[in-house]
Amino acid sequence: SLEALKAYSLGDKAGNEKGTAAELLYDQRAIELDPNFAMGYGAVGADYLSLGELGRASEYMTKAFQLREHASEREKLAITANYYQNVTGELDKAAQTLQEEIESYPRAHGASNSLGSVYAQQGQYEKATEVTRQGVRLAPDQVAFYVNLANYALALQRFDETRQIIHEAQARKLDDFVLRNALYALAFLGADSAAMAEQLQWFAGKPEYENFGLALASDTEAYGGH
Repeated sequence: SLEALKAYSLGDKAGNEKGTAAELLYDQRAIELDPNFAMGYGAVGADYLSLGELGRASEYMTKAFQLREHASEREKLAITANYYQNVTGELDKAAQTLQEEIESYPRAHGASNSLGSVYAQQGQYEKATEVTRQGVRLAPDQVAFYVNLANYALALQRFDETRQIIHEAQARKLDDFVLRNALYALAFLGADSAAMAEQLQWFAGKPEYENFGLALASDTEAYGGH
């Protein structure tokens, strides 16, 4: 369905400019318009995964996997890798499938980002950073790349690099609640209470994200013995 594809494309744009919750509305519309749109189901699953709703994420990613024969060869690889990574947890199979996608379709920037996240799940943050950087060169305006790179830099305790990555995203007018998470982490590690409060204020009043801000505040209180 052309209308479904249009909604899906608008979702990608909304995700970059306004965040995951905005993207989810378009992706849900896409599968309402075309109930056999495999990549649409995969996108809804990815949105729910990002928002921490793992049960719903698994449900939609499984549906995408079941409908994968409706998709192109490249899309089948992406759907299959997503299923192995986030539903069955078979990370080696996910990595192998994503590597195949990258080799077959060298400009598949989404595969680079997904392979990076698989490596990160395995604790291989250096490899995750390297492959994700390859994706940034192909699609420098995708907020998901900067989100993941910031988290990998944090995991490697490269805090100046984390700041630089976030600065790169902000220079492109990209924003996301996970980037805000990273900014809060930097403020926490620097014992900068004013900067922490600034990030919590960003989460406040946003129904789709407020719970993440509350979780950050809660963990901080717990760390302080409260």
